[in-house]
Amino acid sequence: MLRAGVIGCGYWGPNIIRNLDALPEVDLMYIADLNTDQLNKQKALYPHVTITTNYQDIIKDPSIDMVLIVTPVNTHYHFAKEALMNGKHVFIEKPLTNSVKSSTDLCKMAESKNLTLMVGHTFIYTSAVRKMKEIIDSGEIGEIKYISSQRLNMGLYQRDINVLWDLAPHDLSIVDYLIDGQITKVEAYGQRNVNPELEDTAFLNLTFSNGEKVYIMNSWQYPEKVRKMAVIGTEGMIIYDDMESEKKVKVFLKHVDISQNDNGEVSYSYMNERDYIPELVLKEALHVELAHFADCVRNNKEPLTSGNKGLNVVKVLEESDFLLRSNKK
Repeated sequence: MLRAGVIGCGYWGPNIIRNLDALPEVDLMYIADLNTDQLNKQKALYPHVTITTNYQDIIKDPSIDMVLIVTPVNTHYHFAKEALMNGKHVFIEKPLTNSVKSSTDLCKMAESKNLTLMVGHTFIYTSAVRKMKEIIDSGEIGEIKYISSQRLNMGLYQRDINVLWDLAPHDLSIVDYLIDGQITKVEAYGQRNVNPELEDTAFLNLTFSNGEKVYIMNSWQYPEKVRKMAVIGTEGMIIYDDMESEKKVKVFLKHVDISQNDNGEVSYSYMNERDYIPELVLKEALHVELAHFADCVRNNKEPLTSGNKGLNVVKVLEESDFLLRSNKK
């Protein structure tokens, strides 16, 4: 049995706790938080777990194998560094940290100590995103030309990070998973509509090494909740709508060909083979993710969303911050 402790039981923490406690190979031992009301709620649900307001009760306990950090991003580095220094495998909710420097430090520390460092990019563990990857890798829609993604809603405003740091990690982790290549160019534009210090609407444009383009829009100021991505290939297209209850992925085997006759006249041919909805085996992504974390710890495997993958996301976010500040001048 792997023995685990969770630091943080606020907004997302209870979901981590519920799924972690359900894993047969994991013994949830501790939950730590400064909010005693939240702790008592969790104690009522999981009476076998020790609750504490001192996170070091988890980190200093030599019997604990895994520490899961579900706290505000500006605390991630501090908690994770202490946990790694005390020989614990670490899971951190996205994003990894709030800077490239601190993220790099954690990755190096985990590697030097042969410890697992994993980031909670949960969408990578959904059946829908896995199915998109399978279709793309099969060559069915040809080469990817561009991906557009919208992640919009009314709120929730964060106190310490802008909308890109809050929402873009989801989009960035998904496109990094779908596209085989490196990001070579980042462009970022944003608006501060409510808080003059933080962007609540932002646009992120990326160019990958093989020429693929990615266009991301994130907003806390939008009347509807939108979680939609389009993958456009040379031979077909995929629509992924996370707001759909079942038919989350739709495949359109259609594309446009261009030709030119001897007189230089251009014509277009519209190819439309068929559209279909692939079958998905729907599982709770968080359960799949945490089971993967436990498996990586037990078998010394690199996680699909490793610390280095999380570092890639933070690099884009940090560069976008610089660009947003520059564009404000």
